[in-house]
Amino acid sequence: MGRIERGWALTKQSWRVLKSDPSLAVFPVLSTIFGTLAVVTIGGSALLARGALEGRPLDQRDPVLYVAGLAIAYVSTFVAIFFNVALAACAVRSMRGEDTKISEGIAAAAGRIGPILGWTFVATTVGLILKALEKRFGVLGDIAVWLAGAAWSVATFFVIPVVALEGAGPIQSLKRSATVVKTRWGEGATGAAAIGVVTFLSVLGIAVVGAGVGGALVAVRLWPLGVVVLAAAVLGIIVVSFLSSALSQIFRVAVYQYAVDGRAPGGFDHNLLQHAFVRQ
Repeated sequence: MGRIERGWALTKQSWRVLKSDPSLAVFPVLSTIFGTLAVVTIGGSALLARGALEGRPLDQRDPVLYVAGLAIAYVSTFVAIFFNVALAACAVRSMRGEDTKISEGIAAAAGRIGPILGWTFVATTVGLILKALEKRFGVLGDIAVWLAGAAWSVATFFVIPVVALEGAGPIQSLKRSATVVKTRWGEGATGAAAIGVVTFLSVLGIAVVGAGVGGALVAVRLWPLGVVVLAAAVLGIIVVSFLSSALSQIFRVAVYQYAVDGRAPGGFDHNLLQHAFVRQ
């Protein structure tokens, strides 16, 4: 079986796990809701404090806005990590054939609050440093920063499963993730790549069909129906993004579990996982 076929097969197996436990898809939704609330609350409070809502001009060098921006970055990252850990914890149970509840995932993540806070600090700080360097240098600097960001993404690929399953601190989680990547990463993570491709094609298809049909209906003055179609397309894209996020975490948990103990978790084929991260 070729790499593309294996990647597609692993994607379908991840989908079967999600299909058997749809509650796993709720965690990306909760992450988006709470992340948005955090951004609105912090950003809105800063703008209100500086009178922006009253029409006063803003000073981009205002320390209040600077602090608010940092707070938004750290809090939104924390929210995303927290709910990804909750999803991973439930995914493990689901692959064992156990019933899972959203509250159990949240409780599991709450039990890892220390490692989550630690990884939030590390991940956000590195992200901010890369962003600052990107703005400071020219084209060559941008390329170097992009390469550094790509290497960071690869090295941290398994951090969420490590935190969820082992409760390791940020540095230990990073080392653990990098070690697994080093021993298991071949030319590419076929399953993760397949999920990305499927997501992209799905979003593209929904966008093209939605825009085409909705635009045509608006053009012939069927405004209400056209707006409904466009809204449905937007909703479809949002749903696909939530499903993609859940599938990605399920896949990472499955591969990490296999890398640790050599046994394929429920719903996954041993041979496919064995070749998911091998050098070829």
